[in-house]
Amino acid sequence: MTTDQADPAVNRTARLACAWSGVACTVLFAIGFVAFARFLPFPSPGIPAEQVVAELAGNKFGIRVGVIFMIIGFGLFATFVCGVALELRHTDGRYPALTYVQLVCGGASAAILALSPMFFGIMVYRVGEIPVHVTQALYDIAWFCFVMPYPVFSLLLLAQGGAILRDTATPVVFPRWAGFLCFATAAELIPTGFIIFFREGPLAWNGIIGLGIPMIFFFSWIMVLSYYLIRHVTRDTRPSARSSILRWRGDLAVEDLAGRPLGQ
Repeated sequence: MTTDQADPAVNRTARLACAWSGVACTVLFAIGFVAFARFLPFPSPGIPAEQVVAELAGNKFGIRVGVIFMIIGFGLFATFVCGVALELRHTDGRYPALTYVQLVCGGASAAILALSPMFFGIMVYRVGEIPVHVTQALYDIAWFCFVMPYPVFSLLLLAQGGAILRDTATPVVFPRWAGFLCFATAAELIPTGFIIFFREGPLAWNGIIGLGIPMIFFFSWIMVLSYYLIRHVTRDTRPSARSSILRWRGDLAVEDLAGRPLGQ
């Protein structure tokens, strides 16, 4: 079997892996963030340093395990973005500006997201051994990395939304309303940039506007695009995978006939 004959099946596996990585990202994050770290409901930024240390010390093992799940999940965010950009590449023409914006911002976003669980891990690594105000500072950094850096995510979403609306293929990869969902999510992330001004209320990092609604939009966007991405890749590659198998079987038959002496 030659390399060009193997490509359809190999590409199908890689494309499906990218498509499913959005779902895996969300599930792994939920397991780490909610089940192990127990960060839901969101803790208040206004609690004193001593209480922060006490709460962290009471769940050191859970936070450590949660960090592992979250950091793996956020790594898969990069492959999810790559999967979306790959399937929308045809909308970008000869000069794929929107595709490059998606790839660059997707990689940067995954790196930023990974910083948050890393700082949560650093917090509990020496919790109780270092001054409480140092632990609280690390706590603040972890939450700020998780909530605040909206511009790079918004750029990613705007590029994706623009590419989706420019898609004229039949059938399209994503429905047009998914493009508007990208724009709405980009807008909903903007209030997260104001958490630096508040320690309580709806615009604090535990507030409904500061984190609650943006988080709902963010993971809804991932799951919606993942659903349509999986459906598209499955539909698009099924004939290629089948023809590849048929060609492979035909090659085996030809080689078998050519390699055996007559009469056997």
